[in-house]
Amino acid sequence: MAEYEGMTVTSDVKSGNMVFEPILEEGVFRFDCSADDRNAAFPSLSFVNPKDRETPIMTTDKAPSFTPTFECVLGQQIVNLQLPAGTSFYGTGEVSGQLERTGKRVFTWNTDSWGYGPGTTSLYQSHPWVLAVLPNGETLGVLADTTKRCEIDLRQESTVKLVAPSSYPVVIFGPFPSATDVLISLSHAVGTVYMPPKWSLGYHQCRWSYDSDARVREIARTFREKGIPCDVLWMDIDYMNGFRCFTFDQACSPQ
Repeated sequence: MAEYEGMTVTSDVKSGNMVFEPILEEGVFRFDCSADDRNAAFPSLSFVNPKDRETPIMTTDKAPSFTPTFECVLGQQIVNLQLPAGTSFYGTGEVSGQLERTGKRVFTWNTDSWGYGPGTTSLYQSHPWVLAVLPNGETLGVLADTTKRCEIDLRQESTVKLVAPSSYPVVIFGPFPSATDVLISLSHAVGTVYMPPKWSLGYHQCRWSYDSDARVREIARTFREKGIPCDVLWMDIDYMNGFRCFTFDQACSPQ
């Protein structure tokens, strides 16, 4: 018998330490609930080369520094990774609030959050990823390799808790000496972004929205008059005809 989110469960419950195998490169481990779960897992949409997640490397005999535990209840896979006291957490994707996520609970279930505030935990992108900084300065990354709704619960002291429909692999990067090392290793798995054009790195002015092209030109002229650098002016949806994409309202169209 187990209890989860206030519900008492009398059906069979699987639990225990997750099984692991080294993948990708030194210090990176894939964890699954069992060998059967590993074989039944969906292909990775996180790895730029999905085969990297499926192929163990044979050049290391090292064991992981930390091994998560799991519990499967009502079709949910609950993963807990206990880390040393004093660990701080970052990451969790596009979420409002402070950079540090210690003590937070985030859901990778996104909405059009036009009126979001400091407590909004679902914005426009899902990244089931946690960056953990240990008390000794070493850092590790935790990736729940699932596209389904995932709860990332960092409210318990120095514990990463992941809840998503079973089954899914968890990939741990490190611990490595620094956060930079972890992110470099992560980039070997998920790839890197293209070098952006220089203009895209400047100041972008955006609001919802401008009533006319004349108002946009006025904003641009005011930036120049005040000597404020501005590379891009963004318009939201008011320029559209009936808010329909790829259309222009007559009052807003350039003359």
